[in-house]
Amino acid sequence: MIKMIWAQTEKGVIGKDNSLPWSIKEEMQHFRTTTLNQNVLMGGKTFESMNFKGLPNRINYVLTRDTEKYKEHMSENVNFINKKDFILKEFKGNTSKDVYIIGGSQIYELFFDDCDEIIRSMIKDDFEGNVHIKNFNYDNFDKINIVEKEHFYVEYMNRRK
Repeated sequence: MIKMIWAQTEKGVIGKDNSLPWSIKEEMQHFRTTTLNQNVLMGGKTFESMNFKGLPNRINYVLTRDTEKYKEHMSENVNFINKKDFILKEFKGNTSKDVYIIGGSQIYELFFDDCDEIIRSMIKDDFEGNVHIKNFNYDNFDKINIVEKEHFYVEYMNRRK
């Protein structure tokens, strides 16, 4: 299955200068717990923002037009791909394994129409940022759960069959 996970403000801010504009320990724990021991997919900018290292205890895929640019950063748990099709073939509709799309904004936009599930944290405070999530149309999704936390809440959505 293709799942998307992100945190945003009500105004759609998801980043500032290649990092998160907030530091909410409980939200980071939610992200970590959800994606631990899973496959994750990110774009090159997100990979660079993580100091050219993949997330530990996950299989990391980095989607980039220029795989040669990152050759020296390849490792056992970091794979560089240049085609969306690879992810679609491996994970679309596959109930035995998941990939979590973890950013950035261009990657979310690229995979939105293909994702099966969305896990969206809504940050309650307002933060300034220069990276925004697209104002997606969620008409083809059903909210299946909302989990309230002190500084954010998490919406779980499934694509309608």
